[in-house]
Amino acid sequence: MALPRGIVKLEDYSNEWELEYDKEKDLLEKVLKGYLKEIHHVGSTAIPGIKAKPIIDILLVIKSFKDIPKITEILEKYQYENRGQQGIPDRFFFAKGPDDARSHYLHAVEGHTDTYYNQLYFRNFLIAHPTYIQEYNKLKEDLAKKYASERPKYTQGKKEFINNVIALAHQEYSQK
Repeated sequence: MALPRGIVKLEDYSNEWELEYDKEKDLLEKVLKGYLKEIHHVGSTAIPGIKAKPIIDILLVIKSFKDIPKITEILEKYQYENRGQQGIPDRFFFAKGPDDARSHYLHAVEGHTDTYYNQLYFRNFLIAHPTYIQEYNKLKEDLAKKYASERPKYTQGKKEFINNVIALAHQEYSQK
């Protein structure tokens, strides 16, 4: 389970993804003890029925961005690379594995930020509303065919759908 950087290759949902998340969660809780507040499986591999790139997305809620240098030092021992904030000020992004075999992405946030809510709301909304899963699968398949070796364009093509789902989720969950 891994994918070269920049390539788009979707796989049918697999129960193995949850097992892989559990294994990585155990490792991260052990090695980042004292820095973590919460940890969650997010992204398409966390949503039964969704086709996905075989890369496990993990949301780490850390105590402070002041700890990023120490967290980076620890994670480097486990093949994680700190890729910075990449234009998202409330998140640090880490990729695991060499460029030709990415296996995990970590999204490190402080507390309950926009990125935190957007990641969890997107996952939870799709799980609760399976008709959106069908629509998302179709969109992803079309984009993957069109942009198999152009991941930035593939990602950009999903943006409107993702933003719409997040807006619906915020609307639904804020009414509870």
